[in-house]
Amino acid sequence: SVCRGHGPSHSQPAAMTINDTKAALRAFKVCSKEKGATACIGERKAAIGGLAGAVSSECAPYVEDFFGCFSHRYQLSTCNDATVAKMIKCQEQFAGQLMAGK
Repeated sequence: SVCRGHGPSHSQPAAMTINDTKAALRAFKVCSKEKGATACIGERKAAIGGLAGAVSSECAPYVEDFFGCFSHRYQLSTCNDATVAKMIKCQEQFAGQLMAGK
């Protein structure tokens, strides 16, 4: 979305599937164990990119609610602490599940 600095002029790589993301996370863990994390930059980049994309996609409704509240300076009747809490909870839980390989 334009709000996050990704306008139509920026080319984006194809989105990774959940299975691709899980495979990238496993590859990074294996590489880190065998070679050390500093030797696994490509694997780390793939894992982080997949994780960020998956969490962003899964939690999009909560993020949209949050940015709606933010852009209206929390003056909407539906904006409260739960708006932020739901977004963070979704992000934490989904990222945790992916990191755990679930």
